[in-house]
Amino acid sequence: MKSVLYVRLPCWKIYPVGLISIADYVHKRNPSIKQRIVELSLVPPKLRNRYLKDAINKYNPDVIAFSWRNIQTFTPHDGTPSLEAVLKWSYSNRVRDKIYSMYSGGSLVVDFAYQLHKNKSYIRLAKKIKPDAQIVVGGTAFSCFPEQLIKQLPEGTIGIISEGERAMLKILEEKSLEDESVVYVDDGKLIRHHHKSYINLEDFTPTDFPYITEIFPEFYEFVDGQVGVQTKRGCPYKCSFCLYNTIEGLKVRCKSPSVVAEDVAQLSKKYGVKDIWFTDSQFISTKRFFPVVEETLDRIISKRVDISWTSYIRIEEINSSMAKKMLASGISSFDLSFVGSQDIIDNLDLGYKLNRQIESFRRIKEAGFNNQVIKLYMPLNSPGETTQTLLETIETCRILYKIFGRDRVYPWLFFLAIQSGTTLEKRLIKNGYLNPRYNPLSYNPFTIKKLLYNPKPLGRLIGKSFLEANSLAKGRERGVITLDLIEQKLLKGSYNIKSYQS
Repeated sequence: MKSVLYVRLPCWKIYPVGLISIADYVHKRNPSIKQRIVELSLVPPKLRNRYLKDAINKYNPDVIAFSWRNIQTFTPHDGTPSLEAVLKWSYSNRVRDKIYSMYSGGSLVVDFAYQLHKNKSYIRLAKKIKPDAQIVVGGTAFSCFPEQLIKQLPEGTIGIISEGERAMLKILEEKSLEDESVVYVDDGKLIRHHHKSYINLEDFTPTDFPYITEIFPEFYEFVDGQVGVQTKRGCPYKCSFCLYNTIEGLKVRCKSPSVVAEDVAQLSKKYGVKDIWFTDSQFISTKRFFPVVEETLDRIISKRVDISWTSYIRIEEINSSMAKKMLASGISSFDLSFVGSQDIIDNLDLGYKLNRQIESFRRIKEAGFNNQVIKLYMPLNSPGETTQTLLETIETCRILYKIFGRDRVYPWLFFLAIQSGTTLEKRLIKNGYLNPRYNPLSYNPFTIKKLLYNPKPLGRLIGKSFLEANSLAKGRERGVITLDLIEQKLLKGSYNIKSYQS
């Protein structure tokens, strides 16, 4: 009989959908395996070492598996201290802003280095306490930097890249991992295997939540917030800045609509969950998956559950019927990557036509859109941005204000974070923006700043406009005002930039 202790490394309080999926999968295929999930985020930092020691000693696991979700504490989007620190350092004329940015930015870098060190120390501690246990590490953060991180962990640690259900079961049953995406160090040599195939999600059954709450009592700490439910994996698109298709694969695999609806119903009726986040890379990937999505929505509606939900959504293929079902099933916001210029859409390989997206927005409004929100994730100053494309994007936003109302549209502004292994990274190395030997996990604040992509010549215009808007408004209105200010300055001619950024 084998046993496994899953340890969720500290991150912000977010429902551990991946770990719960793995534990459920393992239990259904080998019920004799003992499992326990612990969540370090819920433990005060000073007590985490003792808590981990006690858990290992209490459960005496054969396998200790760490889930590493977050690795960088700085992000390039609206509402985060890292973006404010970078913009104030680069574009503010006030001394106190410079001082703030030095303090805030320095604190973020120190925190990044400290959290990286602490997470590695938890893994080393587990190995020290239970040297005969097999150490495993996986999760989103690890999957983004597998070869860099595995070298810094105790030799013999198995790193799982991407989905972990099948690999975890094989580890517990001591089977070969040659067909799985794993990485480890053997006698000082890095070994990496790759998936021969991804898991068929059609084989999944509804989550055994009574079992999950038994092995993870902390489950109840998450039910009053947003709870994740996955309907599919994989992304068929090749957006230049994104790693979803690398981590989950280009092939889209769907869970049975009946399984998704049953999970939603259990969460709502048994555990009082009100807010669902569908964790897919895209809730609607392509028109090909309309039947699955529609059946999922139909089944959720038939369950008569009192929930609101949202997800990342590609809307360009939405028809009137689909829009009505999304609204009837309780969607609270339409969250999507958005650029209002076809040139930038093409340059980022987003794979859609702007005019079709606008048509879909109109259909959503006609279907009964009322109190929902249109949340636009807008990457300003991405490669190829010019004054003309900026004005096109702002004008497209004005079209959306007219369709839905200015107070219902939320331009959530951000700058592209350069991810290791993306085509954006390769492009920026080729054109000299990045050094080919740069360290994506560097502690150097100037390297970190460069990875929040907002280059000259438009960076100053956007940065100053954002800081000015930040002094005038907070929350949803800040993005709207930032775009207004950018437009005013461009139309005055003070930023008449014609050069094209490669």
